[in-house]
Amino acid sequence: MKNPLYIFLFVMLFASTTLCAQTKLIDSLKATLLNVDTDAKKAKILGDLTWYYRAISTDSSLKYGHQALRLLNTMNDEKALAQQLSDMGAVYLFRGDIDASKSSYLHALKLRRKNKDTLGIAKINANLATIYQQLQQIDSAMVMSIDAMKFFEERGMIGNALIMKSNIANMYSSIKNYDKAIQYHLEILTAYRQQKNTFRQANELVNLGKAYLFVKDTTASITSFEEAIKLAEIVKNNRTLGVAYSNLGNIYFLKNKNKEAIRLFKESLKYRKALNSESEIASLNTSLGLLYLRTGKIALSKNYFSKSIGYYEKNDIPDKLSYIYQGLSLISAYEKNFNKMNYYTAKGEGLAISFYSKEVKEQVVELETKYETAKKEKEILQQKEQILANELAIKNRNLYIVLTSFALLLVALISYGIYRKNQFKRKQLQKELDLKDALATIKTQNRLQEQRLRISRDLHDNIGSQLTFIISSIDNLKFVTKDATPKLKEKLSSISTFTSETIFQLRDTIWAMNKNVITIEDLHTRILSFIEKAKGAIDTIDFKFNQEIEEHLEFSSLKGINIFRVIQEAINNTIKYADASMLEVNISKKSDDLVIFVTDNGKGFDKETVSLGNGLSNIEKRMSEVDGTTKIVTTPGKGTSIQIICKL
Repeated sequence: MKNPLYIFLFVMLFASTTLCAQTKLIDSLKATLLNVDTDAKKAKILGDLTWYYRAISTDSSLKYGHQALRLLNTMNDEKALAQQLSDMGAVYLFRGDIDASKSSYLHALKLRRKNKDTLGIAKINANLATIYQQLQQIDSAMVMSIDAMKFFEERGMIGNALIMKSNIANMYSSIKNYDKAIQYHLEILTAYRQQKNTFRQANELVNLGKAYLFVKDTTASITSFEEAIKLAEIVKNNRTLGVAYSNLGNIYFLKNKNKEAIRLFKESLKYRKALNSESEIASLNTSLGLLYLRTGKIALSKNYFSKSIGYYEKNDIPDKLSYIYQGLSLISAYEKNFNKMNYYTAKGEGLAISFYSKEVKEQVVELETKYETAKKEKEILQQKEQILANELAIKNRNLYIVLTSFALLLVALISYGIYRKNQFKRKQLQKELDLKDALATIKTQNRLQEQRLRISRDLHDNIGSQLTFIISSIDNLKFVTKDATPKLKEKLSSISTFTSETIFQLRDTIWAMNKNVITIEDLHTRILSFIEKAKGAIDTIDFKFNQEIEEHLEFSSLKGINIFRVIQEAINNTIKYADASMLEVNISKKSDDLVIFVTDNGKGFDKETVSLGNGLSNIEKRMSEVDGTTKIVTTPGKGTSIQIICKL
C-alpha cells in the first residue's frame, strides 16, 4: 500500500516550547495554604500552585487557577489578577485549548495596558504571537513577535529577545522562506552556544532540523535532531525530546524504514503523554495512524485516528482534519465500506491544506524591513547624541579649567595686596583672615556638593562610554583574530565580562551618588532589575522576590547602596557556588529593623570546616559600616540562608 498521498499527508509541524517541572514545591505550598490568614497570601499560594502544576496535571492546575481568580475578583489588586490570567493562559495553551488561552491572555493584556506594565505587555504579546501562529494568522503573529523582540532588545533582555527571534524564524518556515529561517536559527544557536545554554540549544537544534527538512537536507536534519536529543537528555528537557523523536520518526518514515519510525514515534508519545499536552498527543496519534495505514495495519491505523479526530473537531483545526478524513476514506475503501468512504471524502473536500498567500508573505517582509530600518535609525541617532555629549563635556571641562585658573590667580593677587597693605596691622588682619577661612569652608562644602554631582555625570558620560568602547573593541578583536589560540579568546572574553560587570557596578554607584536618600521603592526596583538580569543569564534557577513593607521608608545613600550590594553579593554567591534550583529574596520590617533573607536550596556547606570567602566577608563588612548584623545558616546538602538585619 505505497502511495505518494501518504507521504504528503504525513509531513506536519510540531511546536517546541520549554517546560521545567517544579513538583518539589507543591506539597509545601499545599501545607502553607491551610494556615494562611489573609486573602492576599492565599491568592498568591493558589497562583503558585497553578503555575507549578501546569507540567504535572493541567486539571489540577486549572482547579487552583479558578480558585485564585474567584478570590482575586473580590480584591482590588489588578496587577495580581493580570498575572493570574496570564498564568492561566499559559496552562490553557499547554493543554491545547487555544480559544481559552487567547481569551485569558487578552483579558490580562487589557489590565496590563491599563496599569502601564510594559514588561508584562511584552510577555503577553510574545505568548499571543504563538497562539496566532497556531491559528495560522501569520501577519498578527509577526507583528506581536517583532514588537516583543524590540522591547526585550531595548531593555537588554537578550534571552527573551532570542526566543522571539526563534518564533519569527519558525514563521518564515511557515511561509516557505526557508533560507531566511535557517539563517535566523543558526544565528540564535550560535548565541546560545556562547551563553552555554544547553536547554535552549536543544530547542533551537530541533527548530533548525525542521527547517533543514523543509529544504530536503535530511543529513543535516538528522544531525540536528540527534544532537538535540543528546543535549535534551542532559538537562531532562522532556518536551524537546518528544519533538525531536517525532521529527526523526518523520524522516525514517519517508525513508521507508517503518520499524525504526514506529519506535521513534512511540518514544515521542511516551514523553508527550508524560507532559499531558492534548494537541501534541493528538498530532502524534495522527502520525502513527498514517504510518500504520501505509504498512497495511488497518485496525491499528483506525485506532490511532480515532484517538485524535475528536480533539481536532473540537478545536476546529481544518488542515489536521483533512489528513484524518482522507486517511479514514482510504481505510473505508479498503474495508469496502463505500458509504463511509463517500462520507469522509465529502468531509475532507472543503478542508484544503492551508498555504500562506503571497500577500501575507509580502506583509511579513515589510514588517521586518520596517523593524530593521527603525533599529538602524535609532542606533545612528544614539551615536550622534553620544558624539555631541562628548564634545559638550570637553568644552565644559576646558571652561572649568580656565575659570578655576582665573579664580586662583585673582585670589592670589588680592591676598598679596592685602598682605602688603596691612603688614603693620597683623592682629586685625588675623581676625579678618579667620573670618575669611570660615566663609571659605562654607564655599568648599558647596563646591564639594557640586563636585559630587559633576563626578557622577563624568562617570556616566566619560568612564561609562569608555568602558563600553572597550567592550566593543574586545568583541571586534575576537571577530578579527579568527586564528587566535583558545587561551587568548578565553582571556578576551574574560576581560569583556569583567568590563561589563564594572559598568553595572558603576551604574549602581552613580545611582546612589545622585540621591540624597534612597527609598524602599528605589531599592525594590533596583533588586528586581538585578534579578531580571540574573534570570536572563541563568535559567536553571527559579528566582523569587518578596517585599512585604507597605509603608514609605528612606535610607541614606550609603546605607541604601550597602544594602543593595549585600543582596547582590548574596545572589552572586548562590549562582556561582550553591548549585541551587531555587533562590528567594524576602524583605520585611520587624519593629525598627529592616530584615532581609536570601535563601537557596543548594548544596550548602559546613561553616566549621570552610573558611568564609571574600564574598561573605564583604557582606559582613558592609553591614558593620551601617550598624547592621549578618547571620549565615547552612548545612551541607540542605541549602543556605543569609539573614541581614539593620536599623531603619
